[in-house]
Amino acid sequence: MVTLRRTEQLRFTISSHGLVTYPAGATFGPRRLSDFEFVWIVEGNAVWQVDGKDVPAPAGTVILARPQMRDGFRWDPHHRTRHGFFHFSFNQGSATLPPLHTWPLSRNLQSDGVLRPLFHHLAWVLERQPTGWQELAQGAMRQALLAFLLDAEGQAGEAAPAEHTLVAAVHDHLREVWSDGELIPVTLGDMARAAGVSKVHLSRVFQAELGVAPVEAVRLLRLDRAASLLAGTNHSVTEIARICGFPNPFHFSRTFRACYRISPRAARERVRIGLSAPRHGLTRVRGFSSGLMP
Repeated sequence: MVTLRRTEQLRFTISSHGLVTYPAGATFGPRRLSDFEFVWIVEGNAVWQVDGKDVPAPAGTVILARPQMRDGFRWDPHHRTRHGFFHFSFNQGSATLPPLHTWPLSRNLQSDGVLRPLFHHLAWVLERQPTGWQELAQGAMRQALLAFLLDAEGQAGEAAPAEHTLVAAVHDHLREVWSDGELIPVTLGDMARAAGVSKVHLSRVFQAELGVAPVEAVRLLRLDRAASLLAGTNHSVTEIARICGFPNPFHFSRTFRACYRISPRAARERVRIGLSAPRHGLTRVRGFSSGLMP
């Protein structure tokens, strides 16, 4: 566990900030950075080229570039791209931070996380300069940096809406079937019997509640578990395919790539260099997975 002490002594100098729109197919760089930069992809997709690596950066990605990095961007070839940025340096003083070489290169913004409102607030403070704006900017910058470094974006809020009773019934059934950690496929008929309704009615409820059919929801959960195993274990791709209920590694790799647009081995490499594990956009389905797997 990283222990942070006296982080209030961090003092930042924010040299520039803004929101930039690039046309489809534009590029930027290469450049050699002299300071730190947060880049937040607001719209479109990009590829961040940093120190010889290509880092995918879809909308919702936050990048933290560092001094002496050589980098550039390939912006979305088909759509405009918008991104916000903050160039900054800081005096660490006696503050304790994780070693620089362990800092993540990028993270995916959580839909209800704290970084998005912090960036909005920081931009407002820098532009409007209300009374006490210097300390407000220092506080927002300090919190944004620490939340990014420690992957601590969470916020307390209202309780999530209760699951539909039929979705909850399937949830309980999957928890039981997968209790040994082996995510065997579950058929629509199995789920409908567990919920005590017809397959047609269960499918209608899942579409309304989660936006996907029951079998597709289960498939996404198995892929989500596979992504977690790739990121957090040394299991081989063959073993992960077996654990997650895929008949063979070839079928698993093809299905994984179709979902995440990246191979399992490439996904593992992304995590190795400090990037986040791939995540599917259906966050409500990911919420449905909470507590299902060990």
